[in-house]
Amino acid sequence: MVTPGTHGKPIQAILFADIHNYSRLMKKDEVQTLQRVDRAVRLIKSLARDYGGDIKNIAGDGVLALFQSAQQSVKFAVEMQREFQTDAVWNSKNDPIAFRIGINVGEAYDTETGIQGHSVNVAARLQSLATPGGICVTDAVRREVRDVEGLHLKSLGAPRLKNIDETIEIYSLTGGEDFHAAAHGEIVRREMTGAIASESSIAVLPLDNLTGDPVLSHVCDGLTGDIIANLTRFRDMHVIAQRSSSVFRDHGTSPAQIARMLGVRYLVDGGFQMALHRIRLQVRLMDARTERSLWSERFDGDLKDIFAFQDEVTAVIAARLSIEVDAAEQRKLSSAPPRELEAYGLILRGRDLFLRRTREANLHARRLFENAREIDPSYPRSYAGISRTLNDAWRFNWADPPEPALDEAVRQAEIAVSLDPTDARGHAALGSASLYKRRYDESLAAFERAIEYNPNDADVLAEMGHSVCVNGDTERAITLIKRAMRLNPYYPDWYLWHLGEAHFDNSDYRLAIHTLNQMYDKTEAYRMLTASHALLGEMDEARASARQLLITHPEFTLRHWTNVPPDRNSEPRDRLIEGLKKAGVK
Repeated sequence: MVTPGTHGKPIQAILFADIHNYSRLMKKDEVQTLQRVDRAVRLIKSLARDYGGDIKNIAGDGVLALFQSAQQSVKFAVEMQREFQTDAVWNSKNDPIAFRIGINVGEAYDTETGIQGHSVNVAARLQSLATPGGICVTDAVRREVRDVEGLHLKSLGAPRLKNIDETIEIYSLTGGEDFHAAAHGEIVRREMTGAIASESSIAVLPLDNLTGDPVLSHVCDGLTGDIIANLTRFRDMHVIAQRSSSVFRDHGTSPAQIARMLGVRYLVDGGFQMALHRIRLQVRLMDARTERSLWSERFDGDLKDIFAFQDEVTAVIAARLSIEVDAAEQRKLSSAPPRELEAYGLILRGRDLFLRRTREANLHARRLFENAREIDPSYPRSYAGISRTLNDAWRFNWADPPEPALDEAVRQAEIAVSLDPTDARGHAALGSASLYKRRYDESLAAFERAIEYNPNDADVLAEMGHSVCVNGDTERAITLIKRAMRLNPYYPDWYLWHLGEAHFDNSDYRLAIHTLNQMYDKTEAYRMLTASHALLGEMDEARASARQLLITHPEFTLRHWTNVPPDRNSEPRDRLIEGLKKAGVK
């Protein structure tokens, strides 16, 4: 019976989570456990809000949250568990903090003593059935999420739940690597705009996860990316971007064929193993034309040695390719490692989430970068990451109000640069944020410094092309973007978007349409496609693109977007708005 002052809720998803072996962890090290649990709970509270949830109760080792839909609760649960699995990698010397999660759907009542109701009780009983790091859901939840791509559900039958009379079929739920991949855009093979194939051209293939634990996949990808980033600092070396080399993960393609497809002379491959905090990194450099191994090495050590391993691998590869490394390049060979390994792990995971380019993933990534900043305030990559997420939040109208987000993006990038003036990531983040603040000269200067330190970073070259374009130099912009495409032959859609923008600014609407139509996901192209077709008088095509624009960006308004394109000369922006108005966009 509902008592006075009790407020019923509509049907919603109810999530219970508790820490496995909490009492044992407290007994072993009370102070450290309290610190780790406090940080974990603060992360959970932030992530729950980002995924549309509302934390209703936190008691020691337990969390109760309500979500508007089962899909929201499941997405949160999968990502939450992945965070703590990742945390265990970088805290291998400590006992892992592992949550068990139960999810049900039904009515919940907000009473003076807390959230109550039969459906709440069922959710509370479910979590006790989950394995550490696992998720259990009722059949009612299963029915609502069974069509979500990448989820795996396995029936556990109808076990007896304490003090619950009814028979309820229970399922274990996992996100798996498919769920992880489903959130990313497909990598599409592009037509090469001109092969590199110089004597010092190289591609680093994804490191194999020899341990076999899927949780370590992000570690392998992170190490691969950092080795590539180190190599791009050498001006005389042509290094293929990670996005393109990652196409050949788990491949059956011969080294010679990979080299032809990527336009390179040399390949690096290898594998990574980890047991507790001990790691083994195996790396090989080969001449792809002959498939002859030029050098191979095995590095054994502690996880904290990983940055030294990266530096040694980079230096040996440069030496083997006869790259002259002067004193200045030697100084900028590697960025300062974080004081705390856990911060590095959060950066790798946050970077992966940021690339998904969705509102939820953007918020999630920012929480991880902020967590890394809290753990190690001197690590510049966390500030650069925060800046990137805030910049996108402003651009895509994910922040309310948007302007403070952009101001903070500039501030965070400036901190990143001050902490490590030789790290191109900070300069590139500052260049991007300054551009949208209409600080044109500062933006160009920041990008110039970024390519001074990483002259072969394809993404930075493409971003700089955008900055150069809005400053009016469209021909240089096209040159920079096409160079980025050569270094990243499996380039992402946003390269085409910036190239299409340069053609639009040149008033070459036909070439802009041709370029933008090559995008695999045209979500960000519909604005310019709409305007280009309208300015050519192709109103049927313009209105069709306008409809797609409002489907993919329901929050889009001309009032907001009038202030987004940062063109130094307002004429291209005025033409864009004119074309959108002609197509009926308001």
